Amino acid sequence: MNHYKSFPRRSSSASSRWLLLCTLSFAFLVATSLQGLAQNSRPVARLITASGTAQPMQANHRAAARPAVATSSASVVASSLERQAFNLINAERAKNRLPPLVWDAELCRMARLHSEKMARLNFFDHEGPDGDLPSRAQASGVMWRSLAENIALNQGYDDPVSLAVDQWMHSPGHRANILRGIFTHSGIGIARAADGRVYITQVFIMR
Repeated sequence: MNHYKSFPRRSSSASSRWLLLCTLSFAFLVATSLQGLAQNSRPVARLITASGTAQPMQANHRAAARPAVATSSASVVASSLERQAFNLINAERAKNRLPPLVWDAELCRMARLHSEKMARLNFFDHEGPDGDLPSRAQASGVMWRSLAENIALNQGYDDPVSLAVDQWMHSPGHRANILRGIFTHSGIGIARAADGRVYITQVFIMR
């Protein structure tokens, strides 16, 4: 004698229909999950104004000015992504009849360290454990009279650099930093977190 613990009992055709329904439901759940992951892969960022008020935006910017500090030599070679971002920035300046920024190894080292710390410590801001932008510049031995910084964070894009530059150019504060005539030198530092997030920091300077 056969005993069934489930109720109601299903015929073989009913079981087939139930299996098909479960399969379709599972496929829908997988598709929904993948769609959610695609939506979550959009850039995550914000804007911090000079007054310190946080507002939703694609990325961060801040400008500062203070007396120059002592400088130190640095020997840093730009990665292909960092050089790509730098060339895109200079292309935007050329469109606006501005002279190109000069690559600065000291600023690259400073920017790269900040991107690496954001990736490692999972934060996204101009201020980290080692202080704000002016403090980081002083710690890096960078001499400056005026200083600015753009940062960007995105995930899940084939070309994160072009995306970041495009978003910066559509944000008034970041666009102003890129097209600010007083800046002559710049460095870009890029770091990728273990989960694929890409952190981009660009530092601008007038010595």
